[in-house]
Amino acid sequence: MFFKKLPLTNSLADEPQFRFPGTRRWTTWNGYREQEFQQQLESFQGRPVHFLEIGSYEGASAIWLFRNILTHPESTLTCIDNDKFKSRKNLEHNLEAAGVRSRAKFHWIDSQNLRSFVPDNHFDFVYVDGSHAAPNVLYDVVNAYLICKPGGLVGCDDYLFDIPEDSSVPKPAIDTFLTLLGSRVEVVRSDYQLWFRKCDG
Repeated sequence: MFFKKLPLTNSLADEPQFRFPGTRRWTTWNGYREQEFQQQLESFQGRPVHFLEIGSYEGASAIWLFRNILTHPESTLTCIDNDKFKSRKNLEHNLEAAGVRSRAKFHWIDSQNLRSFVPDNHFDFVYVDGSHAAPNVLYDVVNAYLICKPGGLVGCDDYLFDIPEDSSVPKPAIDTFLTLLGSRVEVVRSDYQLWFRKCDG
């Protein structure tokens, strides 16, 4: 498992009640991602919305979302993770320590199978942060599109990740998806992360 090393400018990983050994080691949550989330998701703040993330790891992104965006008591976050990296105990501990465990839903499954557990056209935002291997990324981004509401957002982390996993990287898979979908999606941000809106009804 490889991650782009970006500065850890936020203090979330330093709060003593949390267990973030992998997050701190690999810098999987940082000021850059906080800024992207804030800019792209601020319109959802305080609303009864439903988010899903593919790849929850130790829960840093989930906690940030509950603290800053999912502030309405009826908002929810669904976490999809296959626990490949044995982070389940830390994830559940951290969400409990943050006081949001009851508002998170867990499915400990391979992300390719998520549509057997969640409905299509349901989520206001889907965050794709799972495998970096291109075939798996393509599965994830297609599934994200299908379960996202029309008008909702999909955020793809590590779009420019350049260390091969199983001999491939995310960008070609995401680019292929965008080419095939054409006008049914609108790219709203393209940087190290790529964000698009689902346009069709």
